[in-house]
Amino acid sequence: MSFMKRFDEGFGSRKRKALEEDETIKELREKTEFEKGDFLALVLAFIIAVGPVVLVLLFLFYAITTYFFS
Repeated sequence: MSFMKRFDEGFGSRKRKALEEDETIKELREKTEFEKGDFLALVLAFIIAVGPVVLVLLFLFYAITTYFFS
């Protein structure tokens, strides 16, 4: 019984800590003010970071389908 009680207390404190972190993140998001070119910079950074991975996956898909169906 004491193990389950400690488990419940530990789980509750983790859940409480996660909720507090979520609230902190929400507050920081609300306080953040973007400048004029920030959105474009974020979009370009996303394209540069994710673009090569997507291109490699598309090439692999093309190569595999070409190998099996031609």
